[in-house]
Amino acid sequence: MPDRHLPLRPLAERWEVKRDRVVQAQLAFFREPQDHGRGGHHLRQAGEVEHRFQCHGPALRVELRVAEGLEVRDPAAPRHQQDGSGEAARVDEPLDEVVHELQPLGVEAELLRLPARQHGRQGGQRYKSAARASRVGGGELLIAVDGGGSGSRALVFDGEARVYASFAGPPLNYAALGRESFLRNLRALLRPALELCGERAAGYVLSLAGVSAFRGEVEALLERELGARVWLLTDIEAVYMAAARGRDAIVVSSGTGSFAYGRRRGRAARAGGWGYIFGDEGSAYWIGRELVRRALACYDGREECGGLVDLLLRRLGVSTVEEAVGKLYREYAAPSRTAELAKLACEAAVLGCEAASRVIEDAARELERMVSAVERRLGFEEPPTVYGTGGALLGCKPLAEALKRLVEAKGRVFRLSEAPALAGCVLHYLSLKGLGPEELERVKVEIPPPLPAAEAP
Repeated sequence: MPDRHLPLRPLAERWEVKRDRVVQAQLAFFREPQDHGRGGHHLRQAGEVEHRFQCHGPALRVELRVAEGLEVRDPAAPRHQQDGSGEAARVDEPLDEVVHELQPLGVEAELLRLPARQHGRQGGQRYKSAARASRVGGGELLIAVDGGGSGSRALVFDGEARVYASFAGPPLNYAALGRESFLRNLRALLRPALELCGERAAGYVLSLAGVSAFRGEVEALLERELGARVWLLTDIEAVYMAAARGRDAIVVSSGTGSFAYGRRRGRAARAGGWGYIFGDEGSAYWIGRELVRRALACYDGREECGGLVDLLLRRLGVSTVEEAVGKLYREYAAPSRTAELAKLACEAAVLGCEAASRVIEDAARELERMVSAVERRLGFEEPPTVYGTGGALLGCKPLAEALKRLVEAKGRVFRLSEAPALAGCVLHYLSLKGLGPEELERVKVEIPPPLPAAEAP
């Protein structure tokens, strides 16, 4: 096999070559090659080997597993670093970027960031994490958490907004779970993130659903549990920070639930966000429920709505309305399941179904009413910029277009934002360090696909 240049810098997450040879690397940090002869990594034919070494400086421990005839070599390294002896290699470049470019290898590749773990080696010696005292390359490691009702995410980052890994975990809605289940799920989410931090993070920025009524209680609980500085945000505040980056603006979100939230000159106001029983107008849940309600009204003869009933029956895989109602109560009672029917409303609106289009238009009107309420309460002197976010808005073009039309009819500017709440946690931390909106606008928080966290016991 001829030499092939490996252009990863400076972090190869986990990569698996998908032909007849397999190479795996866990948190492998490489020098950025300048050319094929100096500091570059090449793949060469070799017998099956296992190559492990510890990487100092800004890197965490490295484990390279090389099998099926491929060996990773660094031509610039001393000989003892090329023979799998386990000696240390030094990498001093900052961990500022992950380059997912394996095309020069001529193979398909899958990249997945993995936490640093302890692994045994021949002879029984065990490696220890190089990320002690919660520091990597001189920078503190922190953990951001986005906890919702259906799942959670954790992110390991440093004070320069460099991201090292993200993890997925169980729900973290404090109001729904209660204290003990909340703590159990939080520990499961944080376990692999803390391994990456060397068992202790310098601080935590948490965006949690269901904490508005329990903020003081949850803050005290988290400080006792985590033993470090805690910054607690509501999920609404984190979404605002991700989209508006601290500017005077309004954010309107339509996901499973809905809300509008704005800030102006240090004051904040919100509208909506009261939950699916008493609110969430214009949300995916509300759209799904309205679609079903109007289909049933059509079936009764109380409304005219063309083929909406047939569309609903086909989506549910049943032949009668009675069967549909039974299935809806059995399988779609949870708000997240009802919210899935918003996709049907959007698809039907695109196909020209007038009844579905009316549901979408009504949802947009409800969302615009929230925006107007926040605008009035904050007393904007000029029409504000409005950022739209949430799965329903981002995933349904008719809804986004209808809301844009209504928002901009009053002189405002409307923009969609795909920035997740986790990014808002990182940006909130940077704002506490003194970065203003213009500086935060230049910060790019790149969040990798999550690894699974441990299941709660």
